[in-house]
Amino acid sequence: MTPADNRAAIIGGGPAGLAQARALQKLGIEFTIFERNAQFGGLWNRDDPASPVYDSAHLISSRSMTGFDGFPMPEGWADYPSAALVLDYIQSFATKFNLTEQTRFNSQVTHAEPHQTGWDIEVNGKIERFRWLIAANGSNWKPNLPSWPGSFSGTISHAVGFSNEAEFADQRVLVVGLGNSGADISCDISHVARRTAVSLRRGYHVIPKHILGKPADVFANTGPPLPRWLRQRIFQGLLRFLIGDLGKFGMPKPDHRLMETHPLLSDLFVHHLRHGDIEILGDIVGFDGADVLFVGGGREAFDHVICATGFEWEIPYIDPALLPWNRGRLAPPLSIFPEVNNLFLLSFIESNGSSFSLFNLMSAVIAHAIDAEINAPETYEKLRTLLRETTFDVTGGLKMQGTDRHVGYVDNRSYRKALKKLSGAMGWQMQTQG
Repeated sequence: MTPADNRAAIIGGGPAGLAQARALQKLGIEFTIFERNAQFGGLWNRDDPASPVYDSAHLISSRSMTGFDGFPMPEGWADYPSAALVLDYIQSFATKFNLTEQTRFNSQVTHAEPHQTGWDIEVNGKIERFRWLIAANGSNWKPNLPSWPGSFSGTISHAVGFSNEAEFADQRVLVVGLGNSGADISCDISHVARRTAVSLRRGYHVIPKHILGKPADVFANTGPPLPRWLRQRIFQGLLRFLIGDLGKFGMPKPDHRLMETHPLLSDLFVHHLRHGDIEILGDIVGFDGADVLFVGGGREAFDHVICATGFEWEIPYIDPALLPWNRGRLAPPLSIFPEVNNLFLLSFIESNGSSFSLFNLMSAVIAHAIDAEINAPETYEKLRTLLRETTFDVTGGLKMQGTDRHVGYVDNRSYRKALKKLSGAMGWQMQTQG
């Protein structure tokens, strides 16, 4: 192999990879995007069999709070656009900034090996050398499928395989987990199933998608700045006023304060819960034939169990020993900078807001870091020193849940401030939204 020139390899052509490509393009840094599918879109591309998107999926964050820097979603779109519109938006962004020319489609990266001056990338059986590797392959691809004692005579599947409710007509269906996908899927199924129930370990704060006529995230970001504890108290009180006590419908009382776990935004789930279309059941402890066994000794018969239990993170082309894995998650400084030279992580972050929009700031920081390594090595060394010696507040004082999923979980607003703190210390003019 020849020595690496000043080229970056971006793995993944979803929102993160495209945001990164545009940020590098602005600074005149050469790059190649490797996309395993025939088109852009990442998880929004339903042609990929591993896509978790289903027919009724829409954005969870609102249109005006989500999107690429300098390329807002059309004003005429709904507050929460459909998955099809989001895919069209992503591909329109790539077209607008001529990113197709620097992309290799149908190109699966199978291995990446660091060397003294960069990375050797194996794709479609061939090896190329790049100076930088940016892992932007996303975190919602490998289903996390739990296992329980006993044998179930029905069907167990993961939510990633759900498209629509048609196949569940007249069945008794149990959805495990109440993230946003679990809520959507249980609502869809309740229209046709004989029985629809949700198994929960804990209660959740349910946030309506609109508050006083505004999208919930827009409402939360308006008004005067307040201390975190006061914002939590005000918004929890407002939710009690708007939604009331869901305990009378079987929902356990939350064991955490608002925004200390991934927010559940849904109007329909509350509607179906109040109308008896969806039941709440406890945590599963095992199976016995057609019966699902629950904490406390209860048992109920079901035909199908759908695990809306999230995803395991993986970067399959990099030796796991090179990365700071912690309980299945990655949380290097600012979820971007592992200790391995010339490696950046872009799409491995979870927050209580739109990760899509965080990619704008994250990709700009990465682009400036690469530019510094090329043009100002002393500035790049300052960056590495700063990252080693500085503690960045990415939670804003929130006590995130102690589950594996929440290792490295960040508060969206605090994370933005941390990135701007780093940029300010480095003297970088970010010129990005948020």
